[in-house]
Amino acid sequence: MDKKVIFLGTDNTAAEFLQTLYDNGFNIKAVITQTDKPFGRKGIITPPPVKSLAQKLKIDVYQPESSKDIETLLDQIKPDFGIVVAYGRILSKKVLDMIPYGFFNVHFSLLPKYRGADPVRAAVLNGETRTGVTIFKIDEGLDTGSILLSESIEIGSDDTSYMLLQRLSVLGRRMMIEAAKKISSGDIKLLPQEGVATYTTKVTIKDTYIDFNMPAEKVYSKIKAFSFDPYSRFIFKHNLKNAMVQITSAKINKSDSSNFPPATISGFEKGTGIFVKCLDTSILIEKVKPEGKKEMSAYDFFINGLKLKKGDSLI
Repeated sequence: MDKKVIFLGTDNTAAEFLQTLYDNGFNIKAVITQTDKPFGRKGIITPPPVKSLAQKLKIDVYQPESSKDIETLLDQIKPDFGIVVAYGRILSKKVLDMIPYGFFNVHFSLLPKYRGADPVRAAVLNGETRTGVTIFKIDEGLDTGSILLSESIEIGSDDTSYMLLQRLSVLGRRMMIEAAKKISSGDIKLLPQEGVATYTTKVTIKDTYIDFNMPAEKVYSKIKAFSFDPYSRFIFKHNLKNAMVQITSAKINKSDSSNFPPATISGFEKGTGIFVKCLDTSILIEKVKPEGKKEMSAYDFFINGLKLKKGDSLI
């Protein structure tokens, strides 16, 4: 592959794409990633996964802190095109115009739907039945560029955002190689985005809190959407104390016709979990991560540990 590629990405998913690009023999002249940042409770300065992989693959890796730094780097390397996956920074118009074929972004939605930072969680949260991957040429707008490739997949009724992310990553890596081959050969046929545009925003902890006064389907969608850090959570009230409990695994129970009020334990499965009543039916909470503790069975925490019983409220 004679065309010179520059890869921009930061997280673990982006690292998988970099590995795939490398394995397929593309001429990766450099990698751009974000700066090292504090990680974990101890705040240990940690390199992004993409940086660690690039160093392992012996590819030159750079961590520019400004658009000017990127301009200087591009002027030195003179790549033909760029592949961008979860880089986490907006590229200026001057940067976009500096290389012959431009920059192409791999986005995990069917654009123009779910432009922005977290399209996978948004699709699950909103109960979508299909989503996909779009590879588009980056322009000055937020995920508004013309489309090179787009492909859809089905979202299963019990698919979590984590499960969906893994499937989209596999699809996206295959599509990235197809796109890179097209760009390298000059077979670049771009189509404008069509349809109604919607936008997502960066997730905050506030977004993860569960309201059991909502229908069970809505509660389940939120649990599925926040199936990796940050997880869905609720404030558990017990013995006049409040504690945050994260939900890491759950299922919906559509057959619960009990008259318990929302947020009440309406039953349990021994050794598996507890049923928590929502506005209509209930959710079977299987695994939780209580504040200050490791992940454990909801049955062990609430029933075996705290000795709660059917009819007890969690809030």
